[in-house]
Amino acid sequence: MGGMLLGSFGGGILARIPIGYALAGASLITLYLMTNNNLAIGAQRIVAGVTPYPLLAVPLFILAGGLMNVGGISKRLLGLADALVGRLSGGLAHTNILSSVFFGGLSGSSVADVSSLGRILIPAMKERNYTAAYAAGVTAASAIIAPILPPSITLILYGVVTGTSIGQLFFAGIIPAIIYMAALMLTVLLTVKRRGFDAESVATVDPKEIGRTPKADIPALGPAFLSAIPALMLPVLILVGIRGGIFTPTEAAAMAVAYSVLVGIFLYRELTPRKILDAMKDSIVLIGLILLVMASAQLYSWALTSGGVPQAIAGALIEVSQSPIVILLLINLLLLFVGMFIEANAAIIILIPILFPVAMELGIDPLHLGVVIVVNMGLGLVTPPVGLNLMLASEIAEIDMFEGVKGIWPFLLAGLFVLMLLTFIPALSTWLPGIAF
Repeated sequence: MGGMLLGSFGGGILARIPIGYALAGASLITLYLMTNNNLAIGAQRIVAGVTPYPLLAVPLFILAGGLMNVGGISKRLLGLADALVGRLSGGLAHTNILSSVFFGGLSGSSVADVSSLGRILIPAMKERNYTAAYAAGVTAASAIIAPILPPSITLILYGVVTGTSIGQLFFAGIIPAIIYMAALMLTVLLTVKRRGFDAESVATVDPKEIGRTPKADIPALGPAFLSAIPALMLPVLILVGIRGGIFTPTEAAAMAVAYSVLVGIFLYRELTPRKILDAMKDSIVLIGLILLVMASAQLYSWALTSGGVPQAIAGALIEVSQSPIVILLLINLLLLFVGMFIEANAAIIILIPILFPVAMELGIDPLHLGVVIVVNMGLGLVTPPVGLNLMLASEIAEIDMFEGVKGIWPFLLAGLFVLMLLTFIPALSTWLPGIAF
């Protein structure tokens, strides 16, 4: 049964069937041909995949990110990032990375990060003599920060599937995200001069002007910071509110939507009814894609469990070794491979029921495991043939996805180095939640 599930799903991917339909189709075909179960159970499992209350945070955070983008919040964050690091060698690339830290800490979605910031920064980088491949690579790689930082949608899914505290997971992602950011910025410093890219600063509060003139005036950091304070307060409110027990992660997501509307209308005065409708339309498309994958993956996961696949894999892993480090390395290899073909949220729902019990039996901390898995899935977003971040960034840069690989590989190596650090040093993921909680 397991072989048919995996084979039919792989066949669907090769046939370029959308992943949500491929998961559901493989599950239903296998259940019909190899079991006596009533296929009505398929509909029940699909509905069960999207009914847990904490999952309501996912569409709410996506909507909040869309409202921030059209309401002027992301523009202020981009201006602040450019004022902070625009003078460094490779200023625009550094601005790209730091903007992802700011925006990823608000939207929780790497796809939203690439879509919004990439449309501003990739054309600007190309205009400033960066190659299209390099611009796409740094944009796709920096967006991986979003699934690591709170309010990460991937961490929310992991928490829902495993029963781990989402609040603690949010805190667990902060230090790894900072380390990953530092690794990307070091990579930029090591590559821009060797590749001959223009390193002049183009810092400006208004991102519409980025890249327009080679010698833009550098604004004082103070005005850029003051302009961005309302935007920067949101992640602080989310973390403090969750830690203080003022609201749950789902309620925090609702607060993020309300906060984005209020700031966009009354402080920045850029959010209009028309822009709200546009943000809702764009968010609905992304929400629909994610929820379809999640619902189908729930059915697929149930079918795998019914066929005894998780138990068999768990037994095989434990037979290989009972060392937590060895098992984590094996999990890394598995997830890096799977991430090349399967969307991150689907992989979480499919694989966690298999891997989590093994990790718990060997005493691996669930927070440590969650961060390692999320970083793995993030790296999968920039590796072909699926590589959603790389695909979208390459499309914005007007190049073929495999051309984008030429720009992503130094950042992918940096990401793998960070992954190994997080694997071998659990305290990087567990220390801050231990202090905060």
